[in-house]
Amino acid sequence: MLHRCLSGLAKRSIIPRLVVMQLDEATSATSSSNTDVRDRFKSLFTPNLQQLSSIFAKHGFELRLAGGAVRDLLMSKTPHDLDFATTATPEEMVSMFNAEGVRMINSNGLAHGTVTARIGDAENFEVTTLRIDRVTNGRHAIVEFTRDWALDASRRDLTINAMFLDLEGQLYDYFNGRYDLATRRVRFVGDAGDRIREDYLRILRYFRFHGRIAERRLMPSSVADDADKETLAAVAQNATGLGGIAGERIWVELKQILAGRRPDDLIEAMASCGVCTFIGLPAEPNVQELSVVLNRLPLTPTMSEYRPVPAVFLAALLRSNDELETAHARLKFSNEELGVLRFVLEHRGAALALVDNSASVEEQRDFYQDLAALTSGKDPRTKQRVVQLLLYTGQAATLLPTISQWWPPKFPVNGHSILSNWRLSIAGKGPILGQIIDLLRLEWRDSRYTADEATLLREEVRVRVLTQLGQSTVKRSNDSSGDSTCDAIDRSDKTKKKSKNK
Repeated sequence: MLHRCLSGLAKRSIIPRLVVMQLDEATSATSSSNTDVRDRFKSLFTPNLQQLSSIFAKHGFELRLAGGAVRDLLMSKTPHDLDFATTATPEEMVSMFNAEGVRMINSNGLAHGTVTARIGDAENFEVTTLRIDRVTNGRHAIVEFTRDWALDASRRDLTINAMFLDLEGQLYDYFNGRYDLATRRVRFVGDAGDRIREDYLRILRYFRFHGRIAERRLMPSSVADDADKETLAAVAQNATGLGGIAGERIWVELKQILAGRRPDDLIEAMASCGVCTFIGLPAEPNVQELSVVLNRLPLTPTMSEYRPVPAVFLAALLRSNDELETAHARLKFSNEELGVLRFVLEHRGAALALVDNSASVEEQRDFYQDLAALTSGKDPRTKQRVVQLLLYTGQAATLLPTISQWWPPKFPVNGHSILSNWRLSIAGKGPILGQIIDLLRLEWRDSRYTADEATLLREEVRVRVLTQLGQSTVKRSNDSSGDSTCDAIDRSDKTKKKSKNK
């Protein structure tokens, strides 16, 4: 069904005030360089985009850039993703592209009005019909198509995302988005509470864009301006709605918040609004620790490419493994994200103790090398996790060049070489053999990873390792004289079994 009237806006108390201006005028309002923005705009016009534009013009439909691409251009950034909006319905686009011999891919978007055209067998362009949300439930919307640009703008979340730009360079701004960009303000279109209840994930989008756009902090609340205070009040009133949003979708937004600017300020504001308990975080996350981690980040130009992954910043907010497991149950981390989180939580205490105790560079280097070497055989990704721990503790500038270039050598022994060289017959084999390997790894560590197989399998090492095992079932095979250490271990194990049977 095609919707053609503005009655929906009146019902939603949204009054658009369309301002049309050339891109040069708009960039003056946002303090961006006219020449820079114009050049970035022109750079978008590949031959394939020009062909797409001519197809829509030929068939009498309007085509404009929408949302984030317009926002980025006004901020003197080159858009990486181009989203287009059109007055053509999905059926009209399909008919038009078929007539022009243009291949369409990914038909999954048709129900929501999106057609993906592949032009020149080289570039994909997503074009979406103008639409309004006829029914919303806080997670999904039933849409209705329209030819009215104001109606489409009114359904968008933030004023800075509700602008359009035609391919002649003319900006269409319905809710003063260009001014909000100029003043670095993040505002919902119309009433914040209404927009949030249409899609509760917009709460996290608000915080994400606040970190990206705004210069003002949100916390403490005394520094927030009146507009932000009103928005935070609407967030607090609707925070429970996030409980119905899938954890995977929440984590996508939260990762971007953590990886952006001022994540400590944003998380503190989220906690003050009661958001955190509905997204898997503690009600009072450790924002102070996150601030400390952020302040430890290397600032020197040679280290600027190193930045922790979002999971490292999340680890700072968590005080215990219990809090981690609660977050994982809600947010569904990937295996690698969970590995980083567990690694940082397990080792950050010892790593920070070295810093607090003014350990030498050599001592700290050995600590991180040991972490990489002693566990890398069990998980080859440990080296990357060691680097993330270095960034967490703020020792990257000193140690990262050394650690990032150092690879632990291959551990020189294996189970077969141990059994054959030491002529052992081990009941149950697996668990006890694993303990022997772990003890040999410590011998290897003490040599600073220079000991070879012959050194690690020497007789004196064998005696020392088997003595340390204590209560284990280890027998020397093919040796009639036996071995006192192995016999003692074997007798101890038999005594243990007898007493258990009694």
